Amino acid sequence: MGSTMIRYDVAVIGIGMTKIGKHLGRTHFELAIEAIKKAIQDARISKEDLDGLFTTSQEIIDPERFLAQKMADYLRISPKSMAELECGGMSGSLAIKTAMNEIILGRNEISLVYATQKDASFKETASLRPDTPFLLRAMNRFFSSYDARYGVISVAPYYAMYTQRYMYEFDISPREIARLPTVLRENAMKNPYAQYRDPITVEDVLNSRIVCPPIHLLESAPLSDGAAAIVLASKEKAEELGHEPILITSLGEFHDASSFMPVIQDFTTFESVQKSAEEAFKAANIKPQDVDVAEVYGPFAGVELMIYEDLGFFKKGEAPGAVEEGKTEIEGEIPLNTSGGRLSLGHPWYVTPLLEVIEIVLQLRGQAGERQVPDARIGLVQCEHGAVNGSMVMILERG
Repeated sequence: MGSTMIRYDVAVIGIGMTKIGKHLGRTHFELAIEAIKKAIQDARISKEDLDGLFTTSQEIIDPERFLAQKMADYLRISPKSMAELECGGMSGSLAIKTAMNEIILGRNEISLVYATQKDASFKETASLRPDTPFLLRAMNRFFSSYDARYGVISVAPYYAMYTQRYMYEFDISPREIARLPTVLRENAMKNPYAQYRDPITVEDVLNSRIVCPPIHLLESAPLSDGAAAIVLASKEKAEELGHEPILITSLGEFHDASSFMPVIQDFTTFESVQKSAEEAFKAANIKPQDVDVAEVYGPFAGVELMIYEDLGFFKKGEAPGAVEEGKTEIEGEIPLNTSGGRLSLGHPWYVTPLLEVIEIVLQLRGQAGERQVPDARIGLVQCEHGAVNGSMVMILERG
């Protein structure tokens, strides 16, 4: 059964984020407030103008509930629509989609979407906590009955198996995979919000410890703290407020029939990415080659390369060569993860989809500073949940 193509044309009128990294001594709520204040100020509105409020759950470590309700209480606003969304790493994008749907339905004119996470701080203090063994067991409940019995508490083994197969099928060397983190780090060096900004070489990547063969430490996303917020409005409201809007014009979404390990499909092609991209491109009436800049989820280097291909930017097996040739750099044919990506900007995964949207908005506004892509008009955001078991793709365009 085919899906109905929807053109959204919902405007992003405000953006705000914290620095990504470690925020010891600061709460989730404090980080969220910093990002929200910046987004409201950027949107040139007051908090009383917000009639929609959408957020994500927090990680299983120190979870807090009724987050949207508590934020409405703090802001002293009474939204017409409010929700707390959960679908792993895609949660932030689902919050954006829900907010856009409410705007399209006419229930809201201006909505706030925010997310916050503190993974890095938990790592710093885990050894001091008496309940750490319990929390590790709780984390294991993420995984399915096939895997949880083996004590899996990290997604790294899944991504490692994808990368192993990808390298085998397309005869890709470790050195080719290791080039990608250096390009992302070069981008992050130009981003004052990035978690890691020191230069690295291919040798640095290959000499970093193995996390799970063949993945090296510098080929994997770090644990990160941070928060981000965006303000969305109808196109008409954005123009009324005097904004030259950046529009989210289309959205594609697909979830495959698997939980983490996709035992029923190819390990080198992600159907969720291909299907979600096809839907988004069709709804926006564009093709991959029309995209000027893109932010891709990519928590591990090998899989990030595979996602570049499944989005249609390169043929299968050709992304490593394209990176080596400079095609994905800021001045290249298709600049990818100009923010520094998950490997260097950082990866507070509930927050990541919002961080991706913020980077594309900055690019389309012409406000990305040293990492600005010349004359960027069309941007793409891709995010996922599980181990690429589901994917969402959004197209953004300069209004």
